[in-house]
Amino acid sequence: MYVTKYSFYTDMYRVNHSWIVTCILIFSHVMMSCHMEEHSERRQLHELTVKRKDLKRCDNDNRVCVTDDSDCVPRSHVSHERVNISCFFLLTDYALTPYPQCLWSQEYNINAESMHSLIFSQTTPIYSCMGIFSFGGRMNVTLKIKNNMNGMESWSEPYEVAVQEAIKAPCPTITSVNGSDNSLEVTWGISKLHTRCRVRYRMATDKWTEISAYVLVESAEKAVYRIEGLKPFSSYIIAVSCILSFGHWSDWSMETTGTTLESAPSRPPDICYHMETVNKQGPHHLMLMWKALDVYDAHGHILGYQVSYTQTKHPFLSVTTNTTDLKVVLVVTEDELEVTVMAYNSAGGSPYSHLKIDLSLHQTLPSVRRLWVNSEDDRLVLHWDVGHISLPVSEVANEWATDAAHPTSSHWKRVNGSTRSTVLKDHLQPGTTYRINVYPISNQLCGPPKSIFANLEYGTLLGAVGMHVVDVTKNTVTVQWEWQRKEVHPKVLRYRVILRLGETQVESIPVWPEVWQHTFFKLHANTGYSVNLLAETSNDNISREIIPIKTHIFEHNEIMFTFCLIVLLTLGLGVFLILSRTVYKTYFFPNIANPGASVVGRWLLESHHEKNRVKNVLKLEEFLVTDLSGENGFVELGQERPPVRDDGIFNPGSSHSTLNIKHIFIPQNTEYIENTPKSNRENRDSSLMFNNVAHIENGQGIHVENCQGSLLPESTQIQCNFDYIKNKHTLEK
Repeated sequence: MYVTKYSFYTDMYRVNHSWIVTCILIFSHVMMSCHMEEHSERRQLHELTVKRKDLKRCDNDNRVCVTDDSDCVPRSHVSHERVNISCFFLLTDYALTPYPQCLWSQEYNINAESMHSLIFSQTTPIYSCMGIFSFGGRMNVTLKIKNNMNGMESWSEPYEVAVQEAIKAPCPTITSVNGSDNSLEVTWGISKLHTRCRVRYRMATDKWTEISAYVLVESAEKAVYRIEGLKPFSSYIIAVSCILSFGHWSDWSMETTGTTLESAPSRPPDICYHMETVNKQGPHHLMLMWKALDVYDAHGHILGYQVSYTQTKHPFLSVTTNTTDLKVVLVVTEDELEVTVMAYNSAGGSPYSHLKIDLSLHQTLPSVRRLWVNSEDDRLVLHWDVGHISLPVSEVANEWATDAAHPTSSHWKRVNGSTRSTVLKDHLQPGTTYRINVYPISNQLCGPPKSIFANLEYGTLLGAVGMHVVDVTKNTVTVQWEWQRKEVHPKVLRYRVILRLGETQVESIPVWPEVWQHTFFKLHANTGYSVNLLAETSNDNISREIIPIKTHIFEHNEIMFTFCLIVLLTLGLGVFLILSRTVYKTYFFPNIANPGASVVGRWLLESHHEKNRVKNVLKLEEFLVTDLSGENGFVELGQERPPVRDDGIFNPGSSHSTLNIKHIFIPQNTEYIENTPKSNRENRDSSLMFNNVAHIENGQGIHVENCQGSLLPESTQIQCNFDYIKNKHTLEK
């Protein structure tokens, strides 16, 4: 069988010259160790084309054909380099190729330029160099490398090659690639000498995947193979290689790209929500936000999203809206809702994302803080901080769009929740102002956006101005400033408020757009400080405003406390002086009774007592029984102390004790009353009246005044005032 094939191809060569032989030598010319750690090996690929007419037979050696006549000179000393040689003969359906190629690589030296030549030798005499590439030929191939800088030559070890064993099949050419949503059909042209082929493919960032089964050639013109199990709407790079019934596989064909068709998205979008209540009685603003599907899940170009919400209490009432953005704001009135979101492309829709919302169980997620944007070349660098949030932040969504009333589209970028900065470099144009929103996300809950304006020229379009002092105490200073939008200003990295004591910096804090006031604590009393508003730039720091401040000696509450203490001490001292004077007089200067001021004394000195010795006595024991029947009589007694003058001394003229008898009921028998005028006793219906009745015994007695009453048929009622007279002026009685 081998002889038959050999004869067939020999006849082809002799008769019509329908095959081409190309010799390719690949080797590594190594000048240093491959394992050196401090130097990296740089290699350069060399190509040498050898034409048949360029081969020359050496006159001094009929077994050698060379590409350079100088190689026929005998070599006295040969320096062999370590070279890996592989020789292949390329075969086509037509004639000998006019440009056989030899390829190799060697270490690149920018200061050394080398010349290369090939030497073909046999063990038998060569009559013509044109016939050394016969189908059954064998030869040794040697590479000579000559350094043109120093003239040094190096030679490779001879490499033995058999032509038939080194024949490489012609390279096929891919003609078309047609795809479905999960497969690609590859068609390529072949040589009539090919017997089988192999196919490999890869995505742009993946490694090659080679089909395990060979594709048998059944047609003399083309071969077809369908690659199954591919991802929808994905690009693949494809190459094929073929082989003859002997020899080596051909080189891989030129790489061709094919793209599978779209299919419906395979997974639903991840959604989160934020509920904003305008007022308790009015509607709510429901913000829904979702993440764009990955290209491997989208299975095509997403055309839009379908958003629907249903009231839990009225499941048959549903509202549906479509949008191309990744966010939508709905106005709802119910507290319990069920929301669904679906992504769709030209092939269909994705599964639905379901979200149940109950405002009674609604949690809130605060917005990010310390948002700032810096401009670097053609990029915007965002910085933020999530602060101390009870809920874990899983992601942070960044949205930017042109600063227009109705921007055409928004662009989104999501980063991990632990990230505190990101770079925006896509969809940005110089001279355009962008509104940037940052949203914190915790699973299905997203916080309200924190917004800032920026452009590529200046970064953040905000500036801190108008710093002033709002409060100064003994140990604290409070300053305040304003944030204003600035379209043109230096690139400010951040703003700082600095407190200085003389030339010494006491405290420095960065400030952000949501901060407009700061208080410095633990300052010294009655000390002069200065507060500086500083704008930090990449080249220098710019001082905006410097304000001198001096702390107070005392706190306001200390002043009020001192004033109240002085007032209380003054009042206490006055009360003490007054009380001490009264006590001092009581113990050291007691009051002495004045007989002239005594009522009894004055009564005894009156002259009418000598003339009228008739005693008018009101017997009190007669009044103890006020009603003989035991039903209607009563006596009420009350005691009054004598009045005291303003200076604390008893009034002698009124120095007496008074025993009041009120509502005295006596029977109709009038003999209880002595010395009552006769006219009054006879007239039962007339009023009783007697004055200045006293009974005095041993300096004591009862003085009755102003008694009046009436005699009724049933009883006699009188009312008197009387005094119990005691010739002592004391406060105890």
